[in-house]
Amino acid sequence: MILAGIYIHIPFCKKACFYCDFHFDVSFKHKDAVLSSLQKEITSRANFFNPDDVIESIYFGGGTPSVLNKHELSTILNALHTQYTIAPNVEITFECNPDDLSSSYLADLKLLGVNRLSIGVQSFNNDHLKWMNRSHDSAQSLQCVDMAASVGFTDITIDLIYGIPSLGLHEWQETVERALELPINHLSAYGLTLEPNTPYQRLVDQKKYHSPQDEKTSDHFEALVAIINAKGWEHYEVSNFCKTGNYSRHNTAYWQNKKYLGLGPSAHSFTGTERHWNVSNNAEYNLKIAAVEQAFESEFLSVEDRINEYVLTGLRTKWGVNLEELNHKYGHPIVSLFANELNEWESQGWITISQGQLTLTSSGLLFADYIASELFKLKDEF
Repeated sequence: MILAGIYIHIPFCKKACFYCDFHFDVSFKHKDAVLSSLQKEITSRANFFNPDDVIESIYFGGGTPSVLNKHELSTILNALHTQYTIAPNVEITFECNPDDLSSSYLADLKLLGVNRLSIGVQSFNNDHLKWMNRSHDSAQSLQCVDMAASVGFTDITIDLIYGIPSLGLHEWQETVERALELPINHLSAYGLTLEPNTPYQRLVDQKKYHSPQDEKTSDHFEALVAIINAKGWEHYEVSNFCKTGNYSRHNTAYWQNKKYLGLGPSAHSFTGTERHWNVSNNAEYNLKIAAVEQAFESEFLSVEDRINEYVLTGLRTKWGVNLEELNHKYGHPIVSLFANELNEWESQGWITISQGQLTLTSSGLLFADYIASELFKLKDEF
């Protein structure tokens, strides 16, 4: 039995958060057509998995999955159960916005089998929420988390954003403390980034908004980690934290290079040796599905691509990189190839090497992408 995952992209939002570069549409004009195409794609992509592949996680992301009504979600889940082998204890995560949640809607989600909520809180400061063009306020965030717990959800994660130019260190510390007092067992926290082709980028170019500052972002991250550690939570991936053992099964599978299928416009898939990505245009997606054409592009991952992927994803987690496995499986002896770099990073307190595992320290996580890129296997090394 091989455990695998499915990601469903729901490409619709009520409002456009000005920093977001994910694929979405604020017009619901083609929502029914996209959901109909999604049903067809669920069927047509069933051969992505092998007969012994069992789905251990289903993740609804977006966009905003909570724009779906009970019937729409039920139809998608029924199709998945019809076409794929779903584990009895499957983790079903549902991303949602606070303003979409009511007691009755939450009860419907639970009845349909959703057992993990990912709530896009982002901030408890109403001015910051307005600045980000979010559609909810702080009171709705606090209320919906309590409602979810009262309905019976025990796996609840919330998202927070730090590095906002006007967010002070003390206020950020209070934000984290407040979040951990809620009935949640998981927290995802992301540093604000300036992504190309977003409203935020245009506003910065027009000098109407300030861009994030690396020093402030680093200070916020270090404060976050300090509070997490003091509370006894686990910091198990650069941006993810949980009460002991309450890891996101779906996201952990990404970092451990497990197989997953992405369905819906812009969704990505991974087989272990190939990556697929669906077209990031709702109309084009509908046309391709209607014409029974392939709605995705693909690339074969070379050996060096797979090595780099293994190093990059592994270093982002508390489990790090298994050096023996990397050498045995791919012939990439990091310790001998990069002895000088490793010694330097170890002296700076960025890495530790113990029992054959290379892991990053809390301070090293700030440089995760840099360290990974320095360890990448280059094509001319073959």
